[in-house]
Parts: sequence; C-alpha cells; structure tokens
Amino acid sequence: MKYFSKKVYWTVQLSWWLFTTFVLRFPSTKYFATHPQTKYTYLIINFLIGIIFTHLYAHFFQKKFRENKKTVMFAISGAILTGGTIFLIDYYFGFQRYRKPSEGIPLETYDYFQFFIESIRYVGLWFLFYHLLVSNAESQHKAVALAQSETALKTAELANLKNQLNPHFLFNAINSIKALTISDPQLARNSLTQLSELLRTSLTIGSEQSVNFETEVNFVKDYLFLEKIRYEDRLKYTFEIEKNTSSIKLPPMILQLLVENAIKHGISKLKFGGEIIIKSEVNENKFILTVINSGKLKNSNSSTGIGIQNLRKRLFFFFQEKATFEITEKNGKVVAQITIEGVD
Repeated sequence: MKYFSKKVYWTVQLSWWLFTTFVLRFPSTKYFATHPQTKYTYLIINFLIGIIFTHLYAHFFQKKFRENKKTVMFAISGAILTGGTIFLIDYYFGFQRYRKPSEGIPLETYDYFQFFIESIRYVGLWFLFYHLLVSNAESQHKAVALAQSETALKTAELANLKNQLNPHFLFNAINSIKALTISDPQLARNSLTQLSELLRTSLTIGSEQSVNFETEVNFVKDYLFLEKIRYEDRLKYTFEIEKNTSSIKLPPMILQLLVENAIKHGISKLKFGGEIIIKSEVNENKFILTVINSGKLKNSNSSTGIGIQNLRKRLFFFFQEKATFEITEKNGKVVAQITIEGVD
C-alpha cells in the first residue's frame, strides 16, 4: 500500500473487521441462537463485504482520488455504498439480528431507517479512521520531503554559487567578443559591458533566497544578447512579459536555467537554429512562466538532468504543492512551463 506497509495494512484490516463483525455486530437475538448455521453464514458474509468493499475503496482512493479536492464526498459515498450493502444483507436475512423481527413484531417505517443508520455506523468509523491515518501519513511524508528538499536546496545553492554561469558559455562569449574587436569594435565594447553586467548580476542574485521576476528577465536578456553574438541569425527570441508579473518572487536563476536548456538542447541541435519565446502571465490567481523553443523533446535531457531536478526541488522548497513544472512537445516545439498557484 502507498501509505502503509502491506503487513501493517492487512493486520489493521483483518483486526478491524474481525472485531466489528464478531464482537460489535454479533447478533444476540433468539433467532440466530436457534439457527447457528445461519448465524455463521451471516457473519462470514458481513465480514467479507466489509473487508472487500473497504479494500477496494482504499485501492481506488490511492489510484484515482487521492489528489481530488472532493475526498470527503468520496468517503461519504464509500461509507453509504458499503453500509447499504450490509443493510441489504440484513434485509435478505429478514433483519433477524434485531429484536422486533426476531420476536415477530411488525416493523414501522422508522425501523428501516434505524436499521440503515446502524448498518453504516461502524462502516463510517472505518472510513474516518482510514482517512485520519492517511492524513497523518501524508503529513509525515511531506515533512520528510521538505527536509530533503532543504538539504537539496543547500547543495544546489553551493553548486549555483560555483557555477552560476556555464563555463562553456563564458568561454564562447569571450571568444565571440574577441572576434568582434576587429570586425565591429563598437559591438565588442557593448558586449563586454553586457558580459560585465551579467557577471555582476550573477554574483548578486546567486546569493539571494528569492528575486523579483523582473530581475530574472533582465538577467536573461543580457544572457541572450551575448548568445545572439555566437549564434547570429540561428537564434531568435522574443519576450511576452505581462507587467503584473514583474514583482513576483522566484528562486534565483530559474528562468536562466530554462533558457540555457532551450539553447543547449534545442537551438544548438538545429542546423538553421530556431526561436525561443519567453512568456509570463497571471491567470486565475496563478503565475504561469513558459519557455518555448524550436526542437524535439527527445533531444533534450531536461526532464532528467540534474539542473531540472534541482529546479523541481527548489520550487517545492519555496512553494510546496502550489508549484508545478512540466515539459512537453507540441507542434514541433518544446514547451517548459512553471505554474505557481496563489499569486496575488
């Protein structure tokens, strides 16, 4: 089982339904006392219904409904279905586990309602305890995951400070600027200024826990300006940045990592290069950052690379389940998207 070991799960399951069936719901009426064979058939059927129905519920809850916000409704539906089945079994046996039927006293309408409530009472307790245990297990899991992400974050920060910019990028940028000193001295001077600004910003934001998205965008603009010198017409890029996203706080170097991957695994692999589109928006209280680049996802290691793994961990550390990251291929483009919920 996902939340508990199989041994623990089945020990609790068997213990619960044995106790519920043969102790809490054990029939003590005269009818069952004089029909022992019928009584044990009745008890075994009740036991099997309880353990099978609740096991199926636990299985489907973990597979289908665990992330659904309507968990309470699923639990209530499960309790009613299981309890209702036990009620039908009681009906089949003539409700002989109750005093009135066993003594031949006619039943009133409210008696049936009372029998139904009694049928789901102990089933309802199972659903309550199950979800309490699941909630506790999830809380512990999140605490462990958060502690692990904190450790990973510290490791990533050390690596980030050591390699805030890919050394190959710096080497290529310097060589490109060197070539420009002869062919275009003015552009070479501008490029040196951009490189200097890039390095200064890298040292500044690399030590911060979070930065404004506007700072990230400006940093990436300098980065792309220098990459443009290297790739020339093979690299095209556009920014579609909504103004209301400028002040949103993000872990540093997040956007730069996505753009670097787009160039490394996308543009550089294409003979005639391609385009990078960087978009940001706030939609329905969600911040959405999208980097789209020409290329194929199969050419990209971004889904398994260490950089992207650290990105996921850093997002979890800052935003927990509110942040998601996915990378897909659509119409010959690779789309990397970060979504953060709860943004004002």
